[in-house]
Amino acid sequence: MLTAPEHAQEPSLNAAPLRLDRVSKRWRKDLPLVLDELELTLAPGTVTWVGGRNGIGKTTMLRIAAGLIEPDGGRAEVWGLHPNKHRVRYQQLVSFLPAGDRGLYARLTVRRQLEFWARIAMVPRERFREWIEEAIVRFDLADLANRRVDRMSMGQRQRLRIAMTFLPHPEVVLLDEPLTSLDTEGGDLLQGAVSGLLERDGAVLWCSPSGESLDINFDFHWMLEQGRLVAQ
Repeated sequence: MLTAPEHAQEPSLNAAPLRLDRVSKRWRKDLPLVLDELELTLAPGTVTWVGGRNGIGKTTMLRIAAGLIEPDGGRAEVWGLHPNKHRVRYQQLVSFLPAGDRGLYARLTVRRQLEFWARIAMVPRERFREWIEEAIVRFDLADLANRRVDRMSMGQRQRLRIAMTFLPHPEVVLLDEPLTSLDTEGGDLLQGAVSGLLERDGAVLWCSPSGESLDINFDFHWMLEQGRLVAQ
């Protein structure tokens, strides 16, 4: 079972895999709040789904949770750690799959892309090759390992991006419309990866405009409306 990491610099008695505490965000002073004191806590071993129409703020919420942007108010925490005060450890614990097809370099092969990502994700040197090969096998990329990204289908690219997301063995995974371009096989691989994370008491935050077609047992359902989460 995962608990607040023993090597966490400032573990909290109330630590959770992910906590968004009264998070607010406004892009311009003359615009309404995108997020308005939003509250969300993920429990170990759970998958939380957040829906809402396009442009409502789901991606902004995920980017704050990932430590990529700062909120105007409130804070994000992973196991009680702050994304700025504990930057390296925070980034090792959290993995974010953004929507679309970003994060890929067209001229890199699948293997080179995974190697590049493993370095960015600060995979331990002693696990570097092992975890790359594990990702290739786990996401059925062996036949594509030496193929350039720009010579792959959109579904194959999405499978590679999902492999990158789970490669560093994160404890919190943030998914933004992860089923985009995936076929049934790809969806099954994603579902298997999520199940494996939950078995280690990790946590998943899954965002999409509407409910998913996969047979996924979401533990919590929320809708983002007017900057806040409403239980479904």
